[in-house]
Amino acid sequence: MTDTTENSGETLAQSEWNDILLRDSPQDTGTIPSPGYSYTSPDVICTQQQQVDSAQFKLNYDTDPNLPLIVSQNNFIYVRGKNLGTQPSGGTVYVYWCDSSLLMLPNQWTQNALQANVEGKWQPYNILPQVDGGQISVTQAPFAWTPVTLPDGQHYCTIGAVSTPNHPWSVNDIPPFPTWEDFVLWVRNNQNICWRNMTLLTNPNQPEWDRLDLISLPGTTPVPMLVQARCTNVPVGTTVTLRNDQLGITTSEVTTASDQTIYSKGVTCPAGYSGYIETLAQVAEGQTWPTGATIETILYFGTDLSRPVAQFAHNFGADEHHPNVMQAKQLVGGTMVAVLVVVGNCSTQMQPSS
Repeated sequence: MTDTTENSGETLAQSEWNDILLRDSPQDTGTIPSPGYSYTSPDVICTQQQQVDSAQFKLNYDTDPNLPLIVSQNNFIYVRGKNLGTQPSGGTVYVYWCDSSLLMLPNQWTQNALQANVEGKWQPYNILPQVDGGQISVTQAPFAWTPVTLPDGQHYCTIGAVSTPNHPWSVNDIPPFPTWEDFVLWVRNNQNICWRNMTLLTNPNQPEWDRLDLISLPGTTPVPMLVQARCTNVPVGTTVTLRNDQLGITTSEVTTASDQTIYSKGVTCPAGYSGYIETLAQVAEGQTWPTGATIETILYFGTDLSRPVAQFAHNFGADEHHPNVMQAKQLVGGTMVAVLVVVGNCSTQMQPSS
């Protein structure tokens, strides 16, 4: 996935972060607002049940070593950050969780802080040791998390935040978000906060599964939206469905390739709406899920080129003229001078039974 900034609307002035950076995506280098595809931070790292030498996460900074989260078992979570300043810096780091959601509003996660055992004491924060400019800091002890099994189809998302002497932070500093646009801009403009939607492991011997991801629209203005199911390494012949009866989304397709994207039709989300988008998948009779098969659900909202957030317009590549993508854009004031911007995503990955 890529973002494009090629548009004629107003853009946000860019600057460079000069403190501990928690990346929004692997493409994030500290530019404000952050580039790339947010909600894919490589700096919140699950190692499942293995406590490791955290120094390795300095050496593999250019990779994403995260492992899928295992529910009902203890998982270790490490956090790393890079000092982009010229002076030594370190900080206090927090990790929060919430149920699977395509828009992680603060009231869904600020009360759910993970705990870390630091020098024999459990506490809802951890330490990023002070490092020189240009160096990488990693939590020495991990956060510990045993996520409970949620109701069928619901999963987890995580948020990381670091407070430093030069950029102190607390949950009390979070502003209200009257629109999806405000939320997207806040995520990209705060380089001491990152987002990671955790992939969960699912038994591939079950031919059918479904996932529920929350959609919430604050404020008083309806917003055009589009939902995408992106399939990777799925068996050809798999039936993939996106469904939300309240919003009129009932898209179902049979895959003809192992890597394929399915789009809902464009719909208008009513102001104040809260409900779930359901993603269902079923392999054809006689087939099983291969290891690593992944289905990711992604939510987009429509805006026109006059808005600052339009610089984060998603580039759909060869699918730019897909009928459903075009239809969603037409919902923006009835004009094609419109773009679609990512709000959030959730995903599921298959693994063999143990």
